[in-house]
Amino acid sequence: MATPPPPSDLSISGIALSSLLHLASTSPSDSSGLLGGHLSLPSSPSPPLSDFDPSPSVPTPSSSSSLFITHLVSFNSPLSFFSSLGHVDASLVQSHFPNSSPVGWFSFRRSSSLRPSMREFAVSVSLAKTLGSNTPCVFLLLSSSLSPNRAVHTYDYRAFLLSPGVNPVLEPVSLRVLNVGPSSSGGQYDSFSANLSALPSVPCVIRGVDDANAMVICSEGEKKKSKKEDSLVTLKEKAREQKVLDVSTEGFAVERLEKLVGGPADAYTHEIEELYGSMLRKLESLTSQVEKTSSVVFEQENRNLELRCKLAGME
Repeated sequence: MATPPPPSDLSISGIALSSLLHLASTSPSDSSGLLGGHLSLPSSPSPPLSDFDPSPSVPTPSSSSSLFITHLVSFNSPLSFFSSLGHVDASLVQSHFPNSSPVGWFSFRRSSSLRPSMREFAVSVSLAKTLGSNTPCVFLLLSSSLSPNRAVHTYDYRAFLLSPGVNPVLEPVSLRVLNVGPSSSGGQYDSFSANLSALPSVPCVIRGVDDANAMVICSEGEKKKSKKEDSLVTLKEKAREQKVLDVSTEGFAVERLEKLVGGPADAYTHEIEELYGSMLRKLESLTSQVEKTSSVVFEQENRNLELRCKLAGME
């Protein structure tokens, strides 16, 4: 059976790439894992229909295929699904992919060049033998670096494809990131069309100003005014409104705030100034609390970063 040609297009979803970068930023040490996805094989075009040509030419199938990385399976240790000599544990790979086959694997190394090592090459060859000759093997190498003041974190990645043959080689290939939008493959976003429907009529409830218990109900252009007696529901609603009001301004009751709305508000200028003053004092208190909390969080992040660097052997 002839070996199929390597895929000409290698792409990864934005979610899978962001998961890889998140794994690299939160991992306490070097890590590795398997990549899942699917291979789109070349399809044969339909033969041309003609009423005049008695012997139409046979169309040649397209030789280009595309490989799409959709998800990943990460492990806690660098020597996870392979040994120190680069031999892949086929039973472990099959346990994580019972209904499908992985399309490759990835490795994350801190402060290192994006060049595959001899062990990574051996793992790629062993994984390709486990997958079979019909499935290409992709190797994604990730690395990170820090600025001298540890303020800037840089993450780099490079994709490699194991060339088939007697003497396989990891060849660097371009990796295309697919995000949600018009540039996504499949054309499902270009063909989307919304179904417009008429909006149902929604009754509008407006509360009066002069009378706290008055309620105006507007529905389809008809306005009706009715009196509402104090009940348990009204008391609960006032308590909820007072709780929301206390979040921003303490000391102002709902009845006191009602005087600041509408026509009679001109006679309560002092009340408005006191209201804004109370809100500003509340904001200043919240700002000071946020500053103190941010400084504590920043110090804790620096301590965690130093511990990670020590565990990774960077110091």
